[in-house]
Formats: sequence, structure tokens, C-alpha cells
Amino acid sequence: MNQNSVIQGANKPLLPALLRQYGVWRVTFAVTLISVLISVTATSTILYFAEGAISPTGVLISIIVPLVLAPISSYNNNRLVHRLDMAEERLRLLSNTDALTGTFNRRYFFEQVAREFERAQRYGHQFSFAILDFDNFKNINDGYSHLVGDEVLKCVAGMCLANLRQTDVFARYGGDEFVFLFPDTNALQAKECLDRILIQLSETGYQHGEHTVSIYISIGVAEFQTSMLDLNEILREADFALYAAKRQGGMQVIAHST
Repeated sequence: MNQNSVIQGANKPLLPALLRQYGVWRVTFAVTLISVLISVTATSTILYFAEGAISPTGVLISIIVPLVLAPISSYNNNRLVHRLDMAEERLRLLSNTDALTGTFNRRYFFEQVAREFERAQRYGHQFSFAILDFDNFKNINDGYSHLVGDEVLKCVAGMCLANLRQTDVFARYGGDEFVFLFPDTNALQAKECLDRILIQLSETGYQHGEHTVSIYISIGVAEFQTSMLDLNEILREADFALYAAKRQGGMQVIAHST
């Protein structure tokens, strides 16, 4: 999933949306062309009704004036709007993103989970929630340094993102924990995806110089049930599944679907 592509453009004002899609120069050209057409049409109509004929000189002036003025005023305005829009977008991304891993942060993630929970309650849709926790993160920090630990977190985040769909939401929960939201997915389907991630991590680890840092994780998965009254219930189910995975030796995914 492209984390930066989520929630973009849905309620965007028209001009910033056009500038994002086509760029400043194309929008300026289109505005200039429209200005010329409006100017020619208005001038021709006024001349025809005022003088009974269309003056070529008047039409030429109606073309030249917007052709000169529109690009200057439109370009400056469009560039300013585009810069403000990009600055707003960067601030939005920063407010929703974990600084270390580049994934979504906890606040944004649970906003999405709350929306999905409400949607599931209202329309009967499925979704699954999962928690990932390291089994050996303290050993990595103690054995290699906290800097390597940070790199391992980024490695795991990147591998998770590479295996998720665009509709899935992935975030850093805090410390060495990550969370997943799988819309329209039951627990067993989510487990299949997470098993692939776990296998890749166990096979590749993290390469630190000449050493391969082994990565061991446990994951708990819970599926939305219509009997659930609030969001905390599915969080607890995922948490129970996570600790069941740890109690059984770790390095596995346990799904709770009923």
C-alpha cells in the first residue's frame, strides 16, 4: 500500500485538485484559453448588438488583452495555490505518519479502525485487525545497538507494506509493535497474508554488515463479529491471540475468528 496516497483528493477543492493532477503550466494554459474564448464571445456579442457588425479590430483586441494578462495573473495565482496545497499536504502527512518508519501513526490508524468498525456494524461488512510484536527486540537493541534496532523496525515496516493491499492500513502502534487493518477480510484470509510476511522475515532477517540479524515476531489476528458492541472488543481479541502466539513459542500467527 502506498501510505501517502490514502485520503487524498476525496474532498479537495477544484483548483488544488486540478493543479495536483495537471500541474501549474497546464492549468494556466487552460485558464488563458478559456479567458480568450470568453473575451472574444463577449466582445463580439456587444459589438454586434451595439453596432450591428463585428469589428475585426475589436475582436483582435479581445484576443490580445486576455492572452497577455491571463497567463501572468493566472500563473502567479496557480503557483501560490499549488505551493500552499503542497505545504498543507506535507503537514497532513507529518501529522499522520510515524517519523521513524514512515508508516501511519497510532492516532491516524485508530481513526480508520473506528470508521471501519462503524461501517461493519451498519452494513455487516467483514474486517480483521492484527497486532505484530517482536519476540527478540530487546536482544537486538542489547546485542547490536539501538540504531540497528531502529533499522530493523524500518526493515519490518517495509516488508509489511510490500505485502499489503492498497485498501489495508498499517501503522506503528508504539515501540516494537505494529498494527494492521484488513477491510473486507476475515481472520483466516488476513492470517494468510501475515504468514507470508512472517516467512519472509524468518528467511531474510536484517543484514547488518557481515552479520544477519534474526527477526522473531508474533502476530495476533481478530475478526469483527456482529456481537461486538465496541472497538475495544476486537482489540482485546487480537491482543489475546498475540499473547497466545507468544506463549506457544513465538514466531507464528494466531487468528481468532469466532
